[in-house]
Amino acid sequence: MSSNEVGELRLLKLCTQESWWRVPHLLRLNLLLLIPFFASYVGGFDGSMLNGIQTVQQWQEDFEHPSGSLLGLLVNMQMIGGVVSLPLAPFAADTYGRRPPILLASIIIITGATIQAAAQNFGMFIAGRFFIGLGGGFLATAAAPLLGELAYPSHRPIFTAIYNTQWYAGAIVAAWATYGTFRMPNSWSWRIPSLLQALVSVFQGLLIYLVPESPRWLIANGRTDEATRILCKYHSGTQEPDELVRLQIAEITSAIEFERSLESSSYLQFLRTKGNRHRLFVVAIFGFIIQWCGNQLISSYLALVLRDIGITDLETQNLINGGLQLFNFAVASASATLVDRLGRRFLLLTSTIGMLCAFTIWTGLAARNQQLENGQKSLGVGVVVMVFMFFAFYNFAMNPLPIAYLLEVLPYSLRAKGLTVFNLAQYCSGIFNGFVNPVALEALSWKYYIVFVCALVLWLAVIYFTFPETRGLTLEEVSMVFDGKKALETTYDIKAEGLAHEEDAGQVTKVEKQAQET
Repeated sequence: MSSNEVGELRLLKLCTQESWWRVPHLLRLNLLLLIPFFASYVGGFDGSMLNGIQTVQQWQEDFEHPSGSLLGLLVNMQMIGGVVSLPLAPFAADTYGRRPPILLASIIIITGATIQAAAQNFGMFIAGRFFIGLGGGFLATAAAPLLGELAYPSHRPIFTAIYNTQWYAGAIVAAWATYGTFRMPNSWSWRIPSLLQALVSVFQGLLIYLVPESPRWLIANGRTDEATRILCKYHSGTQEPDELVRLQIAEITSAIEFERSLESSSYLQFLRTKGNRHRLFVVAIFGFIIQWCGNQLISSYLALVLRDIGITDLETQNLINGGLQLFNFAVASASATLVDRLGRRFLLLTSTIGMLCAFTIWTGLAARNQQLENGQKSLGVGVVVMVFMFFAFYNFAMNPLPIAYLLEVLPYSLRAKGLTVFNLAQYCSGIFNGFVNPVALEALSWKYYIVFVCALVLWLAVIYFTFPETRGLTLEEVSMVFDGKKALETTYDIKAEGLAHEEDAGQVTKVEKQAQET
């Protein structure tokens, strides 16, 4: 049986004949998954709020109009907090399970948001942002694996793709909250948006233990009976294991055993095999791509970009910021539904080509606008249109796809560690952007955009030659793309090793036969 037929077999068996919202156990599962689902909301709220409060006159006066490297420090302190979490977050997720780090993250983020909202000076505001970044690092490392490992198999690609779009849900709330308060004549104009940053973390901290633990983590830690009960309750709606549950348990167990046979227990395992070196490259470079393609010029410094093209009215800046976040959320959410229809490579390549075209035109319009004395309104409008076009293509793949794709690329034993590498790459590139972007924009203006045009050309080549397609494969099946025939034989030797009874092997054979006939 070919790899595609294997994938189709799994989906054929795992998909229910009814709509999921009419199946009580699937409806209950998906409602519970909303708790970790909103993890990326925290990062989106932070970035958009930071954009918004830069347009708030009271905030500028309270903190003495930060600019240049000081503004870069303000942006980067959240990322520095994330970097500090990286040595601890994967250890916590692999040792204690996926839920405890989410609870810890919620407590830290609530603390950070409270300090930020109560800030009496710039140092206190910076400290609050550090704690928000620290909690965000724990949250990002644990929430995405829990979502991907617990979701119903045929729902996983869409669920994990839509997961990252919640970044824009947070950005929308922050943008419009700031728009609603920026006219207030006192410091509550920025304290209220700062305090709202804790809202989702309160929700997650109170409810996270209603969510079942990851079955893959339970099996990896010798708690197969508990994992079986969870899969029975939430995937099959039965008291005893049926064919679906036995097949999943066998597949997860054999995949984990294969990974352990390679001694996949440390970061060094990324260097020990050709497949893992390929994984490491994809994971790390993806973290750089989604930060070094020009998006951070808008995500954190929209006010600077708009002032550069002559849009200085604070209300207009706030309206553009709020409208952009709504637009981004709509495009990213629509694109997330296409991950299984169009495939990962098609989305990534189309996204990169589109961003390259939009950014090139954006650069040309900005250059021409600066060459003209006092600029030209139509050119400024053109730049704003190109910003929207750039983000349309960015959100075609770069927002919905990373977590969904990386959860497929990474095997269980390297999943938390791989996401940590991905986050480290994001943080490092983000810190660079945070310090360099405001200084470079003030010094070079539109000429700085050329750097990102060149970067997009490089990323297009990298994606074309190194990013494999993973559409239609389960989390365990993707390993054959990287590890070859050995992984395929080990992972799918279910009849001989994964199933304890001859009766179970007969059931799998029956399902395979049905799939072949179909």
